[in-house]
Amino acid sequence: MSGTPTETEIQAQWRAAVDILETFRAHIDGTHAGAGGKWDTLLQSLEGEYTPTELANWAASFRSGCSDLMSPALGSQALTPILFEYANRIDSDATATQGFGSGFRTSAQIFRALYDWFVDNSLTVQSRNITFDTSSTAGAGNIGNGDCGRLTEDENGFALEACHVEKKLLKCIADQNTGVQEQAEVFEVLGQPSSFDSVLRASYGSGADANTTIVSRHAGQGSGGSLLTNSSFSEFDSAATPKFTGWTETSGSANIDQDTATFYRSHPGAQTDASLKLTGNALLKQTLTNMRIRRLDVDTPYQFRIMVNKAAGSGTGGNIIIRMGSSSKTVALTALTSTWNEVIIDFDQNCWPRDFNEDAFDVEIEWASASSGYLLIDDAIFAPLDQIDGTYWFLRATASTHTPWLVDDILSFTDTGGAPATGQIQWWLWVSGFGYLPSTTGTPTFIDPA
Repeated sequence: MSGTPTETEIQAQWRAAVDILETFRAHIDGTHAGAGGKWDTLLQSLEGEYTPTELANWAASFRSGCSDLMSPALGSQALTPILFEYANRIDSDATATQGFGSGFRTSAQIFRALYDWFVDNSLTVQSRNITFDTSSTAGAGNIGNGDCGRLTEDENGFALEACHVEKKLLKCIADQNTGVQEQAEVFEVLGQPSSFDSVLRASYGSGADANTTIVSRHAGQGSGGSLLTNSSFSEFDSAATPKFTGWTETSGSANIDQDTATFYRSHPGAQTDASLKLTGNALLKQTLTNMRIRRLDVDTPYQFRIMVNKAAGSGTGGNIIIRMGSSSKTVALTALTSTWNEVIIDFDQNCWPRDFNEDAFDVEIEWASASSGYLLIDDAIFAPLDQIDGTYWFLRATASTHTPWLVDDILSFTDTGGAPATGQIQWWLWVSGFGYLPSTTGTPTFIDPA
């Protein structure tokens, strides 16, 4: 067969392929597999000399064949030619800017370009409708305290739906007494058990696929450390310009000082424990050239946070403002409680370099419209988020009075929703290893099979 299909016709082909995959999956998972299914009924009935062995072997072979027919490999085999057909179609569009036809492209490269095409043309698929848990639940016996923030949307504000829907456990496996430095504790990330094949995939978790380790973020160097120079304001010389190594005093130099008596916490490799003291309006910044990196990864989200204490110096008036490139967070001093408070960039699309990038990128800390007293600022962490099973995580100390983590401390997250029939096209994209497309919980432009 030949011809030049329209985008609508290609989507119809795609929908028909997914319909076959999903209809088969729903039938096998819903009718044959699991407790009370046809396979279970057969196996429960077996007795005699011949049938217990031979029919059990036959049922296992039958299940294996069914698993193959809804495996990631078969899904990819169905969707790959559709992606290439889509690339040909879009490349013939005079308004296309994706450049599909400029040299050889892999299916993964084409899929990224197709994602951009959907964004540029306001196209969407049906969302998997996952309810992401973004607030950690601490274990009842925890000694340490803190939190793990989570980013679940991309640079265009679309949900990161290429992930398992399950309960995830973050468990401390190394602390200052078992091989790592204090404040740089190591956590293992554990998902729920996976199905041993492709049958009932949606009823199980990520298994070993999502297992990894992450390090609690801190203001020092090394694993888990901030990308900033002098993140904890330890290196200070009142007679120098600038006073704090690595930081530029954009304004209010006379109001910038160091406090070694009151600070949020220490950090790995600390020579001096201290905090930044602001006695009035002031603005400090650190540029990319001053940081311990020299370039940003545009495909990795970042986060910037500080800890602020207004009570120690009875600071009043105005706002504390932090900026990460063009992204910012403003908090009124009246909204801060006593002792230490976290001020952090929101976990949204503004964490992505394509959104916060700017000429002469820097991070900034400002006290604006100050009235009286002074503020203390410590633990300024600028760092990439950790990718785990398709979403991004940021583990760090947040409590007003911080206690370091100890082995067996636990944080957990439980996602819900995401059933395959909810967003069929999206679900099979994920299963087939491609990722996700821009989605909506409303009415998509590229609809699922009926």
